[in-house]
This record gives sequence, C-alpha cells and structure tokens, in this order.
Amino acid sequence: MFHRRILPEEEELRDMFLLLAFAAVWYGALFHGLGSGATSGANAAVFLLSGALPLYVAYIKGRAALRCRKKRREAIAKGRRCRGIIRRIESERVPFRGRHGHVYYRKRYYLVIEKIEEGFQCGTEIKTGAYRIPVHLYLKSPEVQLYSGPTGWNWYVEGLQCGMFRQNPGVFKTDDADGDTYVGDALFQILFIAILLLTLLRIVL
Repeated sequence: MFHRRILPEEEELRDMFLLLAFAAVWYGALFHGLGSGATSGANAAVFLLSGALPLYVAYIKGRAALRCRKKRREAIAKGRRCRGIIRRIESERVPFRGRHGHVYYRKRYYLVIEKIEEGFQCGTEIKTGAYRIPVHLYLKSPEVQLYSGPTGWNWYVEGLQCGMFRQNPGVFKTDDADGDTYVGDALFQILFIAILLLTLLRIVL
C-alpha cells in the first residue's frame, strides 16, 4: 500500500524545481542562440544576467527548505517524542501579489493536534505550520507522532497516514470543493513543466 508523504509548505522543494526548470529552458535557448550566431554581444550578456535571477531565487528557497528539513531530522533523532491526535483542520486565505501588482489569494491549511504525553491526564493542543496541500482530504487516520525541537517549542509531525488519492469518506467531514483550488494549481504546475520540457527539447534537438 502506497502512502503519500505530505510536508509543510516551508519544507517543500516545489518552487525550487519550477525555477530550475525555467532556468534550464532559458539558458538552453541562450546557448542555442550563441551556437547558431543568432545571439551575441550585449544581448547575450543581458540574457545571461537575467537568467541568474531565477537561479538565485531557487537557491534561496531550496536552502531554506533544506534547513527546515534538517531541523526536522534533528528533532526526530534527539528530540522528545509523543503521540498526537489530529482534532480539527483550520484554513485561511493568504494574500499574495502577482504580476502587475494584483492581489490574489491562496488557501493554506493547519492541523490542530492534541499532544498526549505520559504523566499528563489531559493533552494540550498545538497548531502546525501551514500546509499547501489540503491534508484532511487524504488522511486515513488522525493519529500521528510528534517530535519536539531542542527548545521544546517547535513540534514536528511525523506519520501522517495519507493516501495517494482523496479518501471517501474521509476522517474529517469537509466540503469536497475545499481542495479544488489545489487540484487546479497542481494541474497548472504539471502543464507548466511539460511546456518547459517540450520547449527545451525543441531547442536542443
């Protein structure tokens, strides 16, 4: 049985890979132009410098995500472990600016988990960081493991039992349309990468 591994948004490498794919097409077109003589001189320098921006942003995003993943590994190896039960899901619409300064909204999801520790009669609730994926639509069980960071304030969720596809019925009763935005976003990303790869193949071949 395959399980889907879902990480918080801050640990995802999705944006880094999208930027790297774009940079590959950009430089592929540039080097092809240089080889054919269509691009040269000042134009080549401008294209070269312009392509460095997505590479730099990809480096920053990738480094931040890998740093968060390293903290998770350290917490799992050295931190305190306890059982957790997901009690509810909270969501919010987060604004961001797109092209031409337009404001758009994207939905983010948070797990509210009851932390059950030995020696305590009642658990305390913690709220996780933001998830881009609507986790509750894929959950098979509300039970998870929690690991604390060195300070004891940061907790990391492990053992999310998520299926590859939406669960019907799910653990939590929600509006099925809740994840439609995510599905549309995922399809757009797949199409975007496919177009970039086809463009790169046409340039190289």
